[in-house]
Amino acid sequence: MSAGFRACGVPTAYFGRARSWFDKAHVVLDHGRQVASQPAPQPYDLAGYEWGQPNVSHVGFLDLWGSTAMCQTIEGNTGGGKQSRDGDGVYKNWRLKRQVAYVANVVDKPGYGRKRD
Repeated sequence: MSAGFRACGVPTAYFGRARSWFDKAHVVLDHGRQVASQPAPQPYDLAGYEWGQPNVSHVGFLDLWGSTAMCQTIEGNTGGGKQSRDGDGVYKNWRLKRQVAYVANVVDKPGYGRKRD
């Protein structure tokens, strides 16, 4: 993900860890709660999952948020709906919104401070 942003000239999170994308300046949704004065989740924002850990361990792009209990994401290192933990590609996935721990706005706020070299 970082390489793709850098190729487009967008400053990225400084550290390579998934949780680095979800700082206070960028989070618009925190465990199902909209952050005050922040826009609603929108396509190309980042969805962060904790998957049983207290920190974000997986990141995907939002493709469709909508008004239902489900959202559609685009994620790498996934199994495309197959029961695989090893992930074999980049797929669109339908996820329950309650699985999304955080949403970070990178559409309106693309900068992440210090740019990686």
